[in-house]
Amino acid sequence: MLAKFFTSGYGLVRIMPSDDKNRFGRSFGEGYSYVAVGFQLAAVILLFGGLGWVVDGWLHTRPLLAIAGFLAGTVGWFVSLYNRVKRDTEAEKRDRGRGPGGAGDA
Repeated sequence: MLAKFFTSGYGLVRIMPSDDKNRFGRSFGEGYSYVAVGFQLAAVILLFGGLGWVVDGWLHTRPLLAIAGFLAGTVGWFVSLYNRVKRDTEAEKRDRGRGPGGAGDA
């Protein structure tokens, strides 16, 4: 009798909130992607600038290649950022056009 009482469905049930209520949590995930972009910029500057600094030491041209490495890394990062924003914007437009109604405005 007691076994039936304690095992009759009194378990912990985890109910997930709907997508509309979970937008706040999703925005944190998007924010972390922007933090990652900032870390990527710092890494690119340190990597290319440091590589230029090392090569400058070997060629005795300091700081010419360090500056060139810094500029090349920064320009490459901006191109990468531009392509990422462009891709994300196009994906968002596509997703918005597919709304619950159907075909969208394509």
